Amino acid sequence: MSRDANDPARQFAAAWETAAAALGEWTQRVSDATTDALDKLDPAVRAAIEAGRAALADAGRRAAYASGLRDCRCVCSKAHPNDLGVCDHRAVMTRRLSNADVPLCAPCAVAQGFAEMAR
Repeated sequence: MSRDANDPARQFAAAWETAAAALGEWTQRVSDATTDALDKLDPAVRAAIEAGRAALADAGRRAAYASGLRDCRCVCSKAHPNDLGVCDHRAVMTRRLSNADVPLCAPCAVAQGFAEMAR
C-alpha cells in the first residue's frame, strides 16, 4: 500500500482529479454568478436604453418646437404617392413647396427626395 502511495503516476492522477474537481466547482460558481449578474443587469440596461430614447425624442421635440416646427404638413398623397403611410407626423425640417415653407418629417422628406429622383 505504501508503495502505491509513493507511485508518481497515482500521485499525479490524484492531484489531477482534485484539480479537475476544483476547476469544475469554480466554473459552476462563475457561471451562476454571471447568470445572476445578467439577470439583474438586463432590466437595468433596458431601462437605461428606454430612458435614453425618451430623452432623445424629447430633445428632438423641443428642438422642433423651438424652431417653429410642429407637425408634418406634407400632403403625402401628392408629394410622394408611392410611399403613403411613411409619415411620422414630427417635423424635423422645412422645404419650400409652392412658394411656402412646409414643415416635413424625416420619412416624408426622404420619400419626396426619392420621388423627385425618378423624374
